[in-house]
Amino acid sequence: MKMKLILTAIIVSLTTNYIFSQDAKQLIKLPQLTVEQKWETAEGNLVYFVISGISYAKSKGETPEDFGAWAGKVGCPYWQGMDSMSPAKFVQEISANKQQFKDFQMEILKSGKSFVNGRMKGYGNNLVIMYNLGGVTEDDYTRFFNKKWETIANCVGFEYKQEKKGEWVYFTVSEKK
Repeated sequence: MKMKLILTAIIVSLTTNYIFSQDAKQLIKLPQLTVEQKWETAEGNLVYFVISGISYAKSKGETPEDFGAWAGKVGCPYWQGMDSMSPAKFVQEISANKQQFKDFQMEILKSGKSFVNGRMKGYGNNLVIMYNLGGVTEDDYTRFFNKKWETIANCVGFEYKQEKKGEWVYFTVSEKK
């Protein structure tokens, strides 16, 4: 009788655990994102991390340019490892990098063997404005990327200059003189 009671208690306990574990599994349904939703999430996460870095730098008395220089230095070995780097290839790589943003646009305005002039827009600026986080402005975000690209260009033997006019960032990549 005692053995029967113990077995019954064990069976009831196991059955109860099984039933409750099934209920718990059914309560949490994980999202299945579409490709478009994944893209939007990735864009938002990238902008969030850039905003976080700029905000952190500012909290330490540094500037968006300081964070941009740091990010550029971190990326230099990757860029230095590319074969046949030229101003045109540098701009192509910036374009490839920024195409993760669905609204990104780049236009080449003029080019030669030793330089490329162009303009770009739509690389997360609108999300910076929409998020309004950490005291980071669109100007901070633009200045961060200016210094990042300037630093990377410098480490591969080029100059990078940019100027924001309206919604476009006009840039020049050229061989150092």
